[in-house]
Amino acid sequence: MRLPNGDEVTAPTPVWGLDIQCEKGTNLSYGPWADRQREQLFLFFFPPRLPNHEVPGEIRQVQQFDVRLNILAEATVDILFSKLIMRDGKQENQTNAVHMNVQRGSYFEMTLPWTVSDDGYVTKINGQFLHVDASSSLNYRNLLEAETLDYRVNVHYPRVWNHHQTWDLEFNGCKATYHFLYAHKEFFQDMIEDWSSRVPPDLLHFVPYSWNFIIRMQEFELITLANGYNWVDCEHQANAHIAFCGELFDLRFTLPFTDFLPETVLLKFIIVGENVDLSLFLPPTNTSSNIITALSRNARLIEKEDRPKHSFSSEKWRKFCKLSSGWVDCWHVPELQLSISYTYHPVPPVGPSPQANVSTPEKEELLLSPIRAPHRKKSPMEIIKNLTPEQFDPTSVTADCINVDLRITKPSEIKLYGSVLRMFINLK
Repeated sequence: MRLPNGDEVTAPTPVWGLDIQCEKGTNLSYGPWADRQREQLFLFFFPPRLPNHEVPGEIRQVQQFDVRLNILAEATVDILFSKLIMRDGKQENQTNAVHMNVQRGSYFEMTLPWTVSDDGYVTKINGQFLHVDASSSLNYRNLLEAETLDYRVNVHYPRVWNHHQTWDLEFNGCKATYHFLYAHKEFFQDMIEDWSSRVPPDLLHFVPYSWNFIIRMQEFELITLANGYNWVDCEHQANAHIAFCGELFDLRFTLPFTDFLPETVLLKFIIVGENVDLSLFLPPTNTSSNIITALSRNARLIEKEDRPKHSFSSEKWRKFCKLSSGWVDCWHVPELQLSISYTYHPVPPVGPSPQANVSTPEKEELLLSPIRAPHRKKSPMEIIKNLTPEQFDPTSVTADCINVDLRITKPSEIKLYGSVLRMFINLK
């Protein structure tokens, strides 16, 4: 429709939606098992079309389905997953969880497109957690505290069912404190393994896709444990810490799943930080705790011209790493960039024997062996089966490669204590 002044007005497209209001006593639980049930429901109501999707030509067709969930009071969110463990000679499922407390005003939105454009369609998920307090089911429960945590997920599906898909995930936090210890590496790896598909790789149904991650924190604290021999005190919290605090933390990386059973996979991580401080904390039981604290408070710093030099600025946001609690700032960097490239050799999951473990040449050799001469050459699979663990030499395989590049573009200040070097070794 065209107005008398020449402006063209179009009617809004039809949109379906569902609004959910959560009052007091709300507890939301989700995890890999629930996601698999959702996948089965989607496959039933919206089965995938192997031919290319067709672009609709109707004008008044429903474009999308919107789901919005509002939290109107304090609520809890649990992410549950399981792990197979051995107990008394039997396999059992051990349930792990990430427990989060969120405040009123948090919300969740999801947009499911019901039409296909020329380049496919995009599923969008976004939301925000207010005053989130997250803990894990490990004995050391501290995980994450943040004033706000925004998340955004965009999944682009092409028109052709087996063409490349793109998953964009972005997380933005403000005034966040994250606790990291080595056990979290296996903890989240178990979550990913439980969430990922348990079906062996199949070339006929392989779909390439890439995950693009952006994690950005404004006013952050990254706290790590630096006890000797990876020891953690979960009862009295008498732990040594190394913390990275600053105004900006930006992490970007991509997980490429574009090749079917590749020999090597290259991962690149880019970390940018602004006004970052390296802080140190020694428990009172450490013999160097009083000495380092006294040096930090009473040392007189001078410049080259014998002029007094002020210590690091204390007008910064801190929630856990407070100087009044015994923390000591050791290094101040106005701006840094850390680049990490990791080339590793993936190990595909083991499937049913013998198809998933035997490549095509070896499979052909095994199938034709009965009609060939008796003095034939052993296949590589037979050689591997006859190899015992004691005979295997790890140096015979190609090693993974990690390249680390740290760039500090502006002048930085460092106060070097002997305990810092020792704790960095423990942290490594």
